[in-house]
Amino acid sequence: MITRETLREIAAFQSPSHDAVTFYFQPSVPQDKSHRQEAILVKDLVRNAIMSVDKEGKNGNLRATLDRILALSEHLHGNQGKAKAVFACASQNYWREFDLPSELSSTQLIVNQRFHVTPMAGLHDTLGKVSVVLIDRTKARFFELQMNQVREVADLVNQITRRGRSDGFFGFDAGHAERRVDNEIAAHYRRVSERLMELYGNGAAEYFVLGCHEEAHNDIEKELHPYLRQRLIGHFSAEPTGITPDEVRQSANRVIGQHRQQTRRELISEVVDEAKADNRGALGLRRVLRALQMGEIQTLLLERSFRALGGECTNCGYLDMEHAKFCASCNHSMRRIDDLADAIIGRTLSAGADVMYVPENADLQRHGNIAALLRFRAERSMGQRMAS
Repeated sequence: MITRETLREIAAFQSPSHDAVTFYFQPSVPQDKSHRQEAILVKDLVRNAIMSVDKEGKNGNLRATLDRILALSEHLHGNQGKAKAVFACASQNYWREFDLPSELSSTQLIVNQRFHVTPMAGLHDTLGKVSVVLIDRTKARFFELQMNQVREVADLVNQITRRGRSDGFFGFDAGHAERRVDNEIAAHYRRVSERLMELYGNGAAEYFVLGCHEEAHNDIEKELHPYLRQRLIGHFSAEPTGITPDEVRQSANRVIGQHRQQTRRELISEVVDEAKADNRGALGLRRVLRALQMGEIQTLLLERSFRALGGECTNCGYLDMEHAKFCASCNHSMRRIDDLADAIIGRTLSAGADVMYVPENADLQRHGNIAALLRFRAERSMGQRMAS
């Protein structure tokens, strides 16, 4: 699994020899059991890259990396429905390979100075660990959901005290027994909350989804620790007994998908409103690059179709929209960048900010398919300090 720290490392990587190889494998529906089409596609990609290497007279280390990827691809055969990512650079003895959710746009092979991390922006918010708990008055089942794979990890059983045959004097015993049962159920919900806090505390889960009877949802959520309520993505209607792991996966993924869509809509709306108010919003490539240079970005938003050429300073790393001859910051020479998105994502992650991938959005498309929510406005903070 690619952690945030690993992704930051990959995004910041650069090779002076321009032999950084990125390979993405997206499994397709095979036309036959041999997965012949997948194998042919990868071989064609590697063959074309090798021809380019030979034509340009690049070093043998790059050829060795491509041969290794070709050998790896021969054993994928669908990769059990998982996508694959490889980041390799022979000149710096670097090789990282990962299984990913099968949500990549296509199989790709890229050779460049830095790794092609833009597709990872689309998966970044799908890599978190999600715990799904199915719960009713007497039982709780815990599932781990990661990379679209689900497995049951634990369960809890609540033994509710049985009521006697008599309600006692004027129904007193009946009311007392009912309150006792209610207390036992609440205690069961609290035990579930404690177990979820353990998962959250030891890093086994970052987010949570509940499966329960609709009428019990509020009572369950009321017993959750405040930290858990902040990490609760949503809930779906379910009966803990009789539901299969695959049904759990499908229901949880629907909730997660709805949560992501809502989060994206709210964030884009916030960025647009903040930009209109000349506050904590940046719209368009020029404004985003400026915010990136000033360390202002909190969350970078990239629309699916964002593409841009640019330049990067060989001394200070300053990024510009066009390939200028000299850096506007330190006056050193600039080098051309074919995919400015990778450089922007790398710089954003290195600064500790988040990256959110937006499939399609009209607001972003009107502003060059890129925007950012800012932590602060540097010039405004500077002006306030000068005024004080």
